[in-house]
Amino acid sequence: MTMNTDDQTKGALGRETMQISWKVEYSLGVAEMDAEHVRMIEMMAKLESVDGRPDALRTVGKVINELVDYVEIHFKHEEDLMEKAGYPHLERHRAQHKVFAQKVLDMRSRASLDARTVHQFLQQWLGEHILKADRDYVPYVQLWLDNRGAEGGLE
Repeated sequence: MTMNTDDQTKGALGRETMQISWKVEYSLGVAEMDAEHVRMIEMMAKLESVDGRPDALRTVGKVINELVDYVEIHFKHEEDLMEKAGYPHLERHRAQHKVFAQKVLDMRSRASLDARTVHQFLQQWLGEHILKADRDYVPYVQLWLDNRGAEGGLE
């Protein structure tokens, strides 16, 4: 997924800047999951302006900590939804979540980590995951929602 990134655009000082934003084509059509994915992209966007700043390491650490906390909630929510919907590949999807969570934890434990490295990893993983793995469960979830007569509530 290229998540509307203009990763090679020049910033005001002529330096390359990282840009990421949500676009409607990334939508899964499951409002709660889309909202959570938007939130994750917003977290990633915090990394766009920190590269090279004196407080970059602290900011990157803060974003990683925020992301660790948030993905735990998001993954649980998403996995619960897939389970309710009878998604047949839940265990494979759950394993992908575990790998991602471990990589983010590994990043957090590094003494020095630049914003660009973190941003590129997150962008690549989220792109692949949302546009491929998450799209795979959508028909099951939509059918489940339709069968319950839900109008947006997942509980």
